[in-house]
Amino acid sequence: MRRNVPKSEHKQKKEEIEIMRKSKSLNAWTDINALLRNHKLINLGLLLVCVFQVLIIGIMYFGDPIVVIKENETQTYHMGKRAGQPISEGAVEQFVERFLKARYEWKSLDPLAMSKSLAPIATDGLNKKLHNLLTHLRDKEFQRKETSQSIVNVEVQVTEEQVVAHFDKLLRIEGIPIPVPTTVSLNIIQGKPNTWNPIGLYVNGIKEHQTK
Repeated sequence: MRRNVPKSEHKQKKEEIEIMRKSKSLNAWTDINALLRNHKLINLGLLLVCVFQVLIIGIMYFGDPIVVIKENETQTYHMGKRAGQPISEGAVEQFVERFLKARYEWKSLDPLAMSKSLAPIATDGLNKKLHNLLTHLRDKEFQRKETSQSIVNVEVQVTEEQVVAHFDKLLRIEGIPIPVPTTVSLNIIQGKPNTWNPIGLYVNGIKEHQTK
């Protein structure tokens, strides 16, 4: 004969099954959280290792070198000094030509745009003076007429005492060309190199002489 299961006993078994199912789900969720925490700790550890390696490489690259002196069978270690490479005359000439083009060449006279081009290679004080000068040229001298200018025949002379450049300005006012032979002397200082000025030179002053 089939035994009739009391409703209360059937309900109790159902509740037990439900409790076991929830317990398994809770355990699985706990395991997943523990696994995620472990992954976070591992990733953090790897990140710290990478940062540490980058710091070590940077110190080794930019720091002073260790000089090893071997004499007979003995070795001695000394801390050397990393000296900056001297700037060649050719590098200075290229720098001056770059400055002259940024200062004297334009297709349409825009003092603000020219100031931005000069910013990486001129000191702030000189750049401000040049901005005021170019604004005066545009508004007063040229009276906002259409102008363009280029330079040709550039010759740069670099000595220990001074840097002088000779060139011809080709100024066009409303299409009419006006050649202007020009000589400038520049005061150049050594500063901090950057992405746009890896040589680290800056023009701190410029004196212009127009040759007749």
